[in-house]
Amino acid sequence: MRVGMVACCTGRTTFWKWVSCKYPRYKPTRDRNPARKKSPYAVLRYLPLTPCLQRLYASPATAEHMTWHASHVTEEDSMCHPSDAEARKL
Repeated sequence: MRVGMVACCTGRTTFWKWVSCKYPRYKPTRDRNPARKKSPYAVLRYLPLTPCLQRLYASPATAEHMTWHASHVTEEDSMCHPSDAEARKL
């Protein structure tokens, strides 16, 4: 589920509720057909993270696997994943 927003042609800002750039938002068209969609100079595409994480943690089995590092207790004399090692804490 990618989302696109119209961005400034210079790539510095996005057009969001107000225009803060002096450059035009859309490319000029050669034909005079008003039904044709305008083409923006640049489109910023991004993947919304919140809905993806909500779907990922909706399954109890997946949520248990994703929180393993926080809930797992290691035994002192056994070799295992370094979830609580010094290198991991940095």
